[in-house]
Amino acid sequence: MAIAFINQTTCGLCNEKITDLESIFSFPPFIQNIKDPLYQFNDSVFHINCLNKHSFGKKAIELTEQYFYSVKPENRKCIVDEEIIEDVHDYIFMGVLTSNDDEDLYKFNFITLNKRNLHKWKGRADFISIAEKFIKDGKWEDLTSYKYLNKLIDLFKQDILI
Repeated sequence: MAIAFINQTTCGLCNEKITDLESIFSFPPFIQNIKDPLYQFNDSVFHINCLNKHSFGKKAIELTEQYFYSVKPENRKCIVDEEIIEDVHDYIFMGVLTSNDDEDLYKFNFITLNKRNLHKWKGRADFISIAEKFIKDGKWEDLTSYKYLNKLIDLFKQDILI
């Protein structure tokens, strides 16, 4: 979650100082793809008024709220068996893969899987194919050397032949 300091932190849109914590929105690091148009909101702080005026502001807030809802322990239900995943080592969560709801990859946003059920997930091959194409088409780029989407693909490819 982005941290704001009164009279020190500036809004990521208007570059004016944050003077009141009641009138801001702080985003978590919820988007890994630096090519996504909403990446500008990732782990940053903004005035609510600035967000409300921005063409992507509402969508960014909606996806953040969905992100927060999805990661609550009581909502960490595997899409295969609908059981809550208790062991953090079994927990696979896909956050915002793309904010563009016209992309095929969008349907995989916020999926939660138990690693023990990975072989049972019917969408597995579809995800791999769509994610690989998304990368091949140049629609994904990581900020760091950790290749988030590639790591998900590799995890899902384990023990299957495609």
